[in-house]
Amino acid sequence: MNIAYLRTSPPHENMDCGFQNHGPSAESHCRPFVHGYADVPYHWHREMEILFVLRGSFRLVVDGQTCEMGEDDMIIINGDVPHNSTSISRDALICGVHLDAAHFERMGLPGFSSRQYLCRTFLHSRSFMTKVAPIKALMARLILDQTSHPDEPMARQTVANLLASYVYRWIPYEKSDPAGAQLRSDSRHRIVRIMDTLGDNDESQHLSRIAETEGLTLSHLSRLFKRHVGIGYRDYSQNLRLDNAADELRTGDETVGIVMERNGFGNPAVFYNKFRARFGCSPAEFRRGRRPLKPQSVLTEDDAAEAQKILTAHAATVGKAAELVIGLTTSGRRHIVITAPHNPSLS
Repeated sequence: MNIAYLRTSPPHENMDCGFQNHGPSAESHCRPFVHGYADVPYHWHREMEILFVLRGSFRLVVDGQTCEMGEDDMIIINGDVPHNSTSISRDALICGVHLDAAHFERMGLPGFSSRQYLCRTFLHSRSFMTKVAPIKALMARLILDQTSHPDEPMARQTVANLLASYVYRWIPYEKSDPAGAQLRSDSRHRIVRIMDTLGDNDESQHLSRIAETEGLTLSHLSRLFKRHVGIGYRDYSQNLRLDNAADELRTGDETVGIVMERNGFGNPAVFYNKFRARFGCSPAEFRRGRRPLKPQSVLTEDDAAEAQKILTAHAATVGKAAELVIGLTTSGRRHIVITAPHNPSLS
């Protein structure tokens, strides 16, 4: 099982997972992407994130809640909510879109950035899948690019506006809780402080020192860490040491035994088994292949072709999605008025 982790210590106010953008280029207020098997670290960002599983499955931890997602599932992760994936199937294909809610609020969606949207298809009934189908169509159209059309950037901007408008009009939400947001901010920064101090091979003593520094009991700190990161501290620390070992194997020439001992593994059988479980091969095979340290978000040609096939099928219904956003509904006729300039005296 591959465990996402935070390795460095960037500014904590606006952290992003840094996936390569495999969709067409986009303005910062709307960024589509597609990725396959990948490590997603504990992070947050101001933008709303919509994730759609095209193939495979993965476990996502969102603000301390574990979400098991499978093929065709969708989730909206609201802005500034910490999240990470703790495991992901090797056949996974996932697409997503970041929407800058503040931008779309300025564009004419009042209160858009203060809403907490409730969209987790794996928690809803089957009928809810009908409600999110237009979102999938609009996301697909954002990711697919007609490069030969000079008007494509304008078309994509239109689709981004439609996507934000659809979420605003049709997806249930709660008003954000300022007190809860402050608690979430305090908690996530505490977790990042803990992650930033990792590195000692004696996990139990190290965690005890961290608990003392944070003013918490050891058991409380262990529960807090697992709730937010989705994995126990000991397993997290072990994976961090495995990644350090993999980095040394990739870039250095020392024997596997030396690398193993330097990273706190005294039993070769345990090291080999844990290494294979994390990287899918033995340490020697990893070195010979000169594999990258972590699974990358780059898609293979076959993956890209499969993603394009799935997304093209969803994009075929983009017209119906647009109709739900800009069409005139029969239930709203009493609210329909003429806004274009007109002169009643000439009627």
